[in-house]
Amino acid sequence: MSTAPLVPGMVIGGVVISCLGAASTHYLEEKNPSVKSVGRDFIIGAIMVMMILQLLPESSTYLIEYILALIPLSLASTATSGGGDTGVEVKVGVPRF
Repeated sequence: MSTAPLVPGMVIGGVVISCLGAASTHYLEEKNPSVKSVGRDFIIGAIMVMMILQLLPESSTYLIEYILALIPLSLASTATSGGGDTGVEVKVGVPRF
């Protein structure tokens, strides 16, 4: 299993579950959700995504990569820019001295 979608998947799952919990608390109980309940829901969502990644690795990896592809290019390019292109070609294999 690739670890690339693990952290973004945990963040996405935590945010979705905590938003659902906060919305249900706000609309059903008519009170503002506490930081403790939102944090608890975030941890539950992150653990749930980790369990789903263990059970369905290919499907969930594809889904997380698809969701990450929906991020606007301006955000993705600023997040991944590491100083520009250096022009150095990386060669993989047995070194030939």
